[in-house]
Amino acid sequence: MTSVFDENEKGLSDYLDLLRRRKYYFILTFPILALVAIAIALTLPPIYRSQGVILIESQDIPSDLVRSTVTSFAEEQIKVIEQRVLTTALIQEAVQKHNLYPDLRQKASPTQIAQKFRSNVSVNMVSAKVMDPTRGRATTANIAFTVAFYDPVSAKAQAVANDLVTTFLSENVRVRTDRATETTTFIREEANRMRTRVQVLEDRIAQFKSEFSNSLPEMLNFNLSMIERGEERLLGIQNQEAQIKDQLHLLGIELSGMNRYLQAPVSGAEMSGPQRLAALQNELAQLSNRYSDAHPDVIRLKGQIEALRETVGSSSPAGQIENPQYRQISLQIESLQRDLVRMQTQRERVQQEVDEYRERVAQTPQVQRGYEDLTRDYESELRKYNELRSKELEAEISQNLETENRGESFVLLEPPLAPADPVKPNRKKIAAMGIMLAGGFGVGLMLLVEMLDGGIRGSRRLSGILGADPLITIPMIMTHKDDLIRRARHISYAVIAVLIVIAGVAAVHFFVMSLDILWLKVMGRINLM
Repeated sequence: MTSVFDENEKGLSDYLDLLRRRKYYFILTFPILALVAIAIALTLPPIYRSQGVILIESQDIPSDLVRSTVTSFAEEQIKVIEQRVLTTALIQEAVQKHNLYPDLRQKASPTQIAQKFRSNVSVNMVSAKVMDPTRGRATTANIAFTVAFYDPVSAKAQAVANDLVTTFLSENVRVRTDRATETTTFIREEANRMRTRVQVLEDRIAQFKSEFSNSLPEMLNFNLSMIERGEERLLGIQNQEAQIKDQLHLLGIELSGMNRYLQAPVSGAEMSGPQRLAALQNELAQLSNRYSDAHPDVIRLKGQIEALRETVGSSSPAGQIENPQYRQISLQIESLQRDLVRMQTQRERVQQEVDEYRERVAQTPQVQRGYEDLTRDYESELRKYNELRSKELEAEISQNLETENRGESFVLLEPPLAPADPVKPNRKKIAAMGIMLAGGFGVGLMLLVEMLDGGIRGSRRLSGILGADPLITIPMIMTHKDDLIRRARHISYAVIAVLIVIAGVAAVHFFVMSLDILWLKVMGRINLM
């Protein structure tokens, strides 16, 4: 166990021996690889970056007064515009316009060229801490965004970036205006369709009212009052019919006890029929001067005159004349019978009217149900129509807001400039990483060769293999020549170390930071301490 442990345990001296034995592997590989890395860093083509900054401005008019119909967030709007700008067709136009990727266009497809162009475009948001007025606390908000383009030629990078910025600004105005116009058009079309539906319902309600005009709910009280009035009229007519029938009954009894004809008088002073008719007409004329036509005496004389007119010239039994009272009662009976017929006709007409009004009242609940359904649909559609008209007005105001560029807008804050220095590649980092990788490769190569070498070195290694300590160890006997060689090696080591230090200082000076600036920073840190 002890021998195995000693075999795996290595000390500083062992590593120093390894470094002395395998130093040439490091000396030969490290400078070459370091020079290759530096050459690669120096020969990589420069990439210039031209960038424009676009500010996201909120709408001028408060949103609680005029609300925009473009409800998407600025980030979403920017992404949408980016997708529209970076289409293959527009990219081909930009590539042809600015003569981009001349070598790649000869061997690549349009899709590959478009992918290359998109990889050289950068759109990034600029955020800042702002106070949220609704929550009353600080929050992060996007206040601007950058549009940049990378290209090996500085002028081309600026030209393409300028076109991209201009396209973003114009596309934002177009997209917002189109969305506002589409919203207004959509709401207007919906309002027109809703107006058509309202008109259809109005026509249906008008037709319903025309068909059931007498059974509408608002006519219920009128129909009930007409039924009540008709029943009162029926009762009055029935009373009048009863009175007429009573009168007819009495007159019939009175008429049955009278003789229709009377004995003619013998005296020569008896007036003939025409003479009596003339006397009655004179008497009627005298009464008409004093009384109205409704006076009983006037009415009686008129009745006698009518009866006498009918009897004059008619035949009667010999030596007899017609009884005037009998004739008068007969005329009254005939008049009452006509009145009774008229009353019966009137009663039937009134009863028909009452039945008709009762039928209207009976239909009212069903008519009311249908009418309420139509009215409910009409009110609902009318309310929706009014809401759409109100929204249409708001959409038109919002459209004017976007058309006049008073809503949320993009404002060019910094136009793209021609870059003086490339942003890629970072030659300092590439060279430093190459040097570090070269050193790591050299050290790794030394360790690999040492691991592959099966030689035995040192008493501990031999003891680990044999399982017993050697009896005696003889150290290396150094001659004068060996001392000279060792001294020369130490000098070469020192020279290499000095060269490495000088190379490191030069690399720091040229690739990282100027030595005078570094010195000032170091002295400043010392003074602070």
